[in-house]
Amino acid sequence: MKDFPQIQARTVNAEEIPEIAGYFSIFTVPVLILFADGKEMLREARFVHVEEFKMKVSKIYEGFYS
Repeated sequence: MKDFPQIQARTVNAEEIPEIAGYFSIFTVPVLILFADGKEMLREARFVHVEEFKMKVSKIYEGFYS
């Protein structure tokens, strides 16, 4: 996430806080969720391809911060 300085990253362990899994409808781990203006813009789960995820985040990021 170093390439996207305006994005704040957070990590949550759903085993430690099971309510969060229910709140965000998480059925598998890991899950990466990107929110922009309080809305979910991107969700990748289970097998996350890092470069593909980075390209998707980049498109969203450019839309908000260009």
